[in-house]
Amino acid sequence: MKAKANHRQPNLFLEIIKGLGANKLTSALLVVIFASSLSVVQVTHLARQELIEQDQLLQERDELDLEWRYLLVEEEFYSQHARIEEIATMQLEMKRPTSQDEQVILLR
Repeated sequence: MKAKANHRQPNLFLEIIKGLGANKLTSALLVVIFASSLSVVQVTHLARQELIEQDQLLQERDELDLEWRYLLVEEEFYSQHARIEEIATMQLEMKRPTSQDEQVILLR
């Protein structure tokens, strides 16, 4: 008959904790590494958020610039003298005064 082994396998997690507790420098460095890694993750996340916001603002700037150009073209179109004269003649039935229509008023 075989003799039964009466020993248990040690818990790996407990052994790691015991080893870390025995060496204070290793424990301190482990805490610093975890804090550093969490900081890197946080900074990366914030940087990505800022890049997304920057892209949105650049897109909004481009849309506003395009709208501004359309408004400048529209202003140019409506301010043309020939167009204004045509509207005055056709819609308002205005005409240029002749010399017979002019009246001179003298003030003393």
